[in-house]
Amino acid sequence: MLHIVEPTLNSFAGHCHSLVEAVTQAMPETPVTIWAGRGSQAFWSGPGTLKPYFYRTWRRLQAFWLYRKLLRSDDKILISTAGTSDFFTLDWICAKPLRARQVYLYVHWLGAKHHKTEQLRKVAIRQPELEVLTTTETVAAFFRGIGFRAKAVPYPVAANAAPGAPSASFRRLVVAGAARMDKGFDRVVDLVEELKAQRSTLPIVIQASATHRDKHPPDVAALIDKLVHLDYACLELMTETLTPQAYRALFAGGISLQPYSVQAFQDRVSGVTLDALAAGCPIVTTAHTWLARMVDRHGAGMAAESLSPKGLREAINAVVADYGSFAANAARAGQVIRSEHSATAMVHALFSS
Repeated sequence: MLHIVEPTLNSFAGHCHSLVEAVTQAMPETPVTIWAGRGSQAFWSGPGTLKPYFYRTWRRLQAFWLYRKLLRSDDKILISTAGTSDFFTLDWICAKPLRARQVYLYVHWLGAKHHKTEQLRKVAIRQPELEVLTTTETVAAFFRGIGFRAKAVPYPVAANAAPGAPSASFRRLVVAGAARMDKGFDRVVDLVEELKAQRSTLPIVIQASATHRDKHPPDVAALIDKLVHLDYACLELMTETLTPQAYRALFAGGISLQPYSVQAFQDRVSGVTLDALAAGCPIVTTAHTWLARMVDRHGAGMAAESLSPKGLREAINAVVADYGSFAANAARAGQVIRSEHSATAMVHALFSS
């Protein structure tokens, strides 16, 4: 039996739905229970037994009681989006070291964890059997350096992410996923404002849906309001959370615009990047990020040094000018991604002896 703990799974928004779907699809013979957010039953149709358990306000307290309950069994536990609070909660619950190969924490990025190095180092001493899985080798090296047993496991891509056939012609810019400041939403709005001022006819679709918290923070809400009042004729603004099918359809004939923050994404995996390439969609993104390394590796787009409207337009124009080649490279990258990011790697990490 495997228990997957994913409190933010309460809609199609964010990474958590596709991640949990990918992992459960890869182990059809294994009984899986998914401990998710309240409301998840309206959005989940994947394998496993769904438990709509978490309320956002009480999430950490509920995690404490859930971990305490699950640790009494011999079942495996995968905390699929682990933060520092999960390390501390597990350590606090256990009066003695955890059993070997029972609890796995999947850590996606470092974030503020650098500032809690000493506290985490103490957890590593007390809990030598805690298994840390990470999305990149850099994050794994950080945790090994403070005493944990850690290994990188590629971010899982769902098996139903069908190969994207390369489009011969460009149709539109696409800004996909939740609207967030660390994903450069302010840069996107600046670009649209510039397009409007220049009387451009460049089509752009912006999915400005909320995060898994189901609401926009004030700064993002203000930018969405600004977009509406700009009244750019070639803008299609989507503020609702899309179904997986509608989300994947966004990328057809598109250029995925991802002007993400270097500070936030220098070594952080982006699900939108993987989704775009899986759909055969070229990307314009920020130089010196994990996203840029993926794009450069496959020749699947451009990495902009400047995120000003001028810098982004230059990168976009370069991709549009040779769209067929960039789209073909993106489609080939999608084939590689489906192999390298297969969820079987996660299954192997959980169940290999």
